[in-house]
Amino acid sequence: MNIRDLVRPELEGLIKYEPGEDRDDHIKLSSNENPRPPHPRIVEAVTRALETANRYPVSGSPRLTEVLAHRHDLTVDDVMVGNGSNEIIDLLVRAFIAPGENAVFPVPSFIVYGLIPKICGVEAKAVPCRDYRLDLPAMRDAIDDKTRMVFICNPNNPTSTYLNAAEVDEFLDGLREDVLVVMDEAYYEYVDAPDFPDSIALQKQRNTIITLRTFSKFYAIAGVRVGYAVADPVVIDLLHRVRQPFNVSSIAEAAGIAAVEAAAELLPMARETIEERARVREALLELGMICPVSQTNFVFADLGESDLDLYAALADRGVIVRRMGQFGASKNSYRISIGTPGENDRLLDALRETYSGPAA
Repeated sequence: MNIRDLVRPELEGLIKYEPGEDRDDHIKLSSNENPRPPHPRIVEAVTRALETANRYPVSGSPRLTEVLAHRHDLTVDDVMVGNGSNEIIDLLVRAFIAPGENAVFPVPSFIVYGLIPKICGVEAKAVPCRDYRLDLPAMRDAIDDKTRMVFICNPNNPTSTYLNAAEVDEFLDGLREDVLVVMDEAYYEYVDAPDFPDSIALQKQRNTIITLRTFSKFYAIAGVRVGYAVADPVVIDLLHRVRQPFNVSSIAEAAGIAAVEAAAELLPMARETIEERARVREALLELGMICPVSQTNFVFADLGESDLDLYAALADRGVIVRRMGQFGASKNSYRISIGTPGENDRLLDALRETYSGPAA
C-alpha cells in the first residue's frame, strides 16, 4: 500500500510552515520575538508551577481568564485562553466554517490564515495587499454568500503597517452580520498610532468581532505558548467545546498571570523597541530600501529589483533575518525583528557592508 494514496487530495502540495531559522552564535532577528528574557516574576511563577506539574492543569485556564477579564473590564464569559493565538485561529475555522464555505484573508500576511482552512478542507480566498497595507475595499469585494470569516491582521505581519479606526469602521459599515471578523492584534503593545482602532470596544456594536492577542511578543514568553481571544460569550462557549481538554498547561497559565501582573514594568522595554525600530527604519531608508512605517516589533524591507540575497549576506555576518516569499511577499523582501540596541548596531553594520543600494 502506498501511504501517499491515503492523503486527502486537497493536502497534496501543502507547504509546511517554516519557522525563522536559529543558528548558534548568530543574532536571531527572524521570528519577531522579544530579545529580552522573561521578567523575573514570570520565571518565579513558572518555577513554582513546576512543583505541581505532575497534576493536570485546570481545564479552561480559569485563573488567567479571570485576570484578563479584569484587565479588559469584561466578564470571564468574554475571554478564552489558548495555546498561543495560533490555536484559537485553528479553533475558529473548525467551529464556524463548514465545507463549501470560505474565509477571506490578506496576503502577504500571517501564513496560517490560508494554511488552516486548507487543512480543514474549506476554501481560503487570498486578497493581495496594496502598497504594503491591507486592501480592505478589495477584501470586502471578495466576500460572497459563502464567506463566514475575514481575517484582519492589524498591525500586519509581515508588512508592519496598520489600519486606522476610520478604515475599519468603513469596512464594517454594512458588512453582512453573519460574517465573523477576526482582528488579530499580536503586536498591539507596540502600536503608538493614536488612531488605532479599539476592536474590543467595537464588539459592543458588532458582536461578530473577535479580538486575538498574544503573550509571545511584548510579554517575552513566546516559548511558553499563551494567547487569548475576546469575543461574544456564544463564540467563547463554542471555542471551549471544540478545544482540547487541557490545551493550556498549568505552567503557561502561571506565566500568563505573572506576565499581566508585570505589564507595567515591561513598558520601558516596549518603548525602547519602538525607539529602536525608528532608528533601524531610518537606516534602511538611507540605504535605499523600501521600508514602510512600522507599528510592530519588526520592520519590513523590500529591496525591489536588487539581485542581492540579503538573507545569505547577513547570515555570513552572523545575523539571521526572514525571507518573506513564503508569506506571499516578493522574493526580495525581508522581515527584520528589532533586537537589543547592540544587536541592531550589528545588523546595521552588516547591512552597510553588504547592500549598496537599489539596482539601477
